[in-house]
Amino acid sequence: MLVMRLLAGLAFISIVVGVGVYFITGDHRWLKFSWQLFKFGLVLGLVVAAVFMVGRLIA
Repeated sequence: MLVMRLLAGLAFISIVVGVGVYFITGDHRWLKFSWQLFKFGLVLGLVVAAVFMVGRLIA
């Protein structure tokens, strides 16, 4: 669980930095990178939550 919190924190920092770099440079690649990172993190978080729920139901 600690690893998931660390990864979520790193993803959040990466998203904020990517949006910040977009505002500074105006390059849309950084905004696209941040959006993809957000989507991947959301899907990964939902999958991990589902695995934890199934594990609680089985045990």
